[in-house]
Amino acid sequence: MRRISLLALLAAIWGLVLESLGQISSRDPAAALSPLGLVPVWSVPLPRSDPRQEALFVQLLDADLLLVQMRSGTALAFDAVTGNLRWLVQLGPNFRVYQRPAIASQLLVVIPVDLSLDVYERKSGVRLWRVELNNIAHRAPACDDSHLVVLDGEDRVRCWLLPHVERYLASQAADRPPATNKPLAPSVNPSRSLYDAGVSSYEIRRQLIREPQRAWDFQDSAGFDLPALTATDQCVAFVSREGKLRLVASDQVRLVGEWQFPKPLSAPMGFFLVERTNQQVTSWEPWLIAPCSDNALYAFRIHQGKLTPVWQRVLGDEANAAPILLGNRVFVAAASRGLFCLERDTGRVQWQQLEAREFIATSPRLVFALDQDRRLMVLERESGAVLGRAAGNSQWRAVANQFTDRVYLLSGDGRLYCFRDRAPECREPQIYYRLRFAPPAVQLAKPVAAPEKPEGGQ
Repeated sequence: MRRISLLALLAAIWGLVLESLGQISSRDPAAALSPLGLVPVWSVPLPRSDPRQEALFVQLLDADLLLVQMRSGTALAFDAVTGNLRWLVQLGPNFRVYQRPAIASQLLVVIPVDLSLDVYERKSGVRLWRVELNNIAHRAPACDDSHLVVLDGEDRVRCWLLPHVERYLASQAADRPPATNKPLAPSVNPSRSLYDAGVSSYEIRRQLIREPQRAWDFQDSAGFDLPALTATDQCVAFVSREGKLRLVASDQVRLVGEWQFPKPLSAPMGFFLVERTNQQVTSWEPWLIAPCSDNALYAFRIHQGKLTPVWQRVLGDEANAAPILLGNRVFVAAASRGLFCLERDTGRVQWQQLEAREFIATSPRLVFALDQDRRLMVLERESGAVLGRAAGNSQWRAVANQFTDRVYLLSGDGRLYCFRDRAPECREPQIYYRLRFAPPAVQLAKPVAAPEKPEGGQ
């Protein structure tokens, strides 16, 4: 009897040891992802002085900007390439602040906090403005470097004009005497801070004192379900609950384009600037790709504010996330039909993987996705075939990445990881896309209103 009891005790102890080893291996993504061809680039622990201080939102806002919002009301901005902490801000009282996912432009980071939108400079983390709202922003706002758009309530779209300090600094540089031989500062440079320019701090502060100005309000009795989208620096796109897509000029309430979908959208739209090179001449085409509740995906070109349909692709089920355009391919996931890879110009299906449920990232040879159990899986990029699947990563949180080939994970113990494909060509980050709202080095012409004629005049 004693021998049997001793054996049972040893077996129980051995089971606990194996269980603890399994938990340790499940907490170590590097060991679990190595068989899938992924190698670690960097990892950093998130500050957790309080057990309640866990990550609320982890977002890749641009190719080099990773933002983490903690439940305690702290926001941390990391360099997505190196893992270095850029800045840290306190959004509000500890554990008493209402937060929503953030957005970014080339110069700004906008975080919805309670009944306001806090606007920070992207490089330094200095808060520039606070835009007060009438209602809590339940849906993500949209912005470029000159406009901020938000759904305030259920049926109203509001647009603000942001004081463009960089544009002011560029104009100051242009007014300098030619003898200085100083190059003209670019109008937008995400690696440059407002406080690095060659003008006095008094002039910069005088510009920052200016508050964002209300540009216009647009109201629709049908209401809105999905976020507004700043398409270019000239127009804003949004869809009502009745499925009506509208393009409105950014600087004034002027309807420039409309399109009626059969049903409302099932997921947010995606805006992309497509680069085309022909005989050493580069042109840029604004594209808008919208997933509809009629189980189809619609692609449009935007030319001078006008919508031109390009193609329509039936997916067989509703898309559950915004489409992603990388090069000449469009990735979109449907609820029960898996992950699709489509040709950008025609919408033709290149492959479909039923086991994949969510797109995460892609390298030149692999596609990373999540299955229905939230496990990371690796697909062949050319065919969509399943090459492998990670085990024991139910506690990991993968971060969607449409900008580079890196895979970002947040472990259950609050550690942030960056992985890459072990292929030699992936040692340096492959950047597919950067935040851009207007073609570079091109000034888009804005319509000039004709003077009104007086009654009875010539």
